[in-house]
Formats: sequence, C-alpha cells, structure tokens
Amino acid sequence: MDLKNAIALEGELTAYFGHQAQVALLHGKMKSEEKEAIMQDFKEGRTDILVSTTVIEVGVNVPNATVMVIMDADRFGLSQLHQLRGRVGRGSKQSYAVLVANPKTDRARVA
Repeated sequence: MDLKNAIALEGELTAYFGHQAQVALLHGKMKSEEKEAIMQDFKEGRTDILVSTTVIEVGVNVPNATVMVIMDADRFGLSQLHQLRGRVGRGSKQSYAVLVANPKTDRARVA
C-alpha cells in the first residue's frame, strides 16, 4: 500500500471505529524515533490497529499481532508476501494473513 492510500485508510478506520479502537499509521518517511514510539504503542496494546506501508516488512516482532491484511497483494512478489505475512503468528495465538488483490489485474488472475 502506498503512503497516500495508507493515510486514507487510517482516516477511514479511525472514523469507523471512533473511540472503540486506537488506530495508528506507520510509514518509511517518519523519523526513526516516531516509528519506534508507534511500534512500542502497538506492542504494548495502546494501539489496536496499525496501518502500515511495507516499512513493516522486516525487523518487526510483535507476538500478540494476530491479523494482517495485505492490500493490493497482486502488486507484491512472493518473497515480499512471505516477509509480510511473517509479521503475524509469532505468538501462541492463532493468526491470519489476508491477501486482498485487484481481480482486474493480470497478476491477480494468474495467482
């Protein structure tokens, strides 16, 4: 997901969940300190839903993260999808990776 779409999705989820869930955004253009603070909030449960670009692909270990939705999955290679889905399921709870593709692309139809 590109930054523009990530920002839009964060806004939509924040509006939808209101005060029922804390939503945060993580992307590669943030300063390291800001990214670390957001990840710490997510790890400690202060953030319920983390919207992220592929900056989350490597170096993230949050054992209590149980669901990952990968938007536009048809735009990624198999190796990237494997890295991304590896961000969930690190703890003892059942975890899921949901891949959402655009059925109108050639890559989505082949996969």
